[in-house]
Amino acid sequence: MIFLSLFSFNLYSQEITEEWKLKQQIGIWFGAVTPFPGSQLSDVLNTYLGGGLFYRVNLPFETLKTEVCSSYSYYDSDKTEGLHAIPMYAALSYMLPLELPVSFQAKSGLGAVYLKNNPENNSNTHPMWFSGLEMSFPAGKYVNIGLRADYYFVYEKYLKPPEENPNMKIINGHFFNLGLMVNFNI
Repeated sequence: MIFLSLFSFNLYSQEITEEWKLKQQIGIWFGAVTPFPGSQLSDVLNTYLGGGLFYRVNLPFETLKTEVCSSYSYYDSDKTEGLHAIPMYAALSYMLPLELPVSFQAKSGLGAVYLKNNPENNSNTHPMWFSGLEMSFPAGKYVNIGLRADYYFVYEKYLKPPEENPNMKIINGHFFNLGLMVNFNI
């Protein structure tokens, strides 16, 4: 009876210690959004504010998470009225295995971005690649706060110029976000 109870206690403790691996997080971020410095869009669009929501779940490994995110960005311009962007992506996040009170993550994923420019009112959805870095620390049992830096590569060169303007130059978009984030462990 003693042997059986010791054996079952070990199984129970293993279940408790591995429960954190499937912990879910939901969070928000807000901050500066800008065309990537030095890109062709940085001469046309200005830095503005954006924000987004994300949801994460740990994989059954200590260092890997999956993330889905959607955000909204508006880029003001001196030459046109502006650009609205709504990226949506899924990413794989690698938590660096460092024994620090601050955690660091490197993320990469794929998705699509809806772009609408004003005043022409043209809109389209384009494929995109996402990459990012994140630093966060716990601010209690259920809350983490941190800083994230995201890079979006929007692939647009597959498009053909419109018939009314065949000399129009089509370029890929490069965007950068730097934001404060808060996520909740659920």
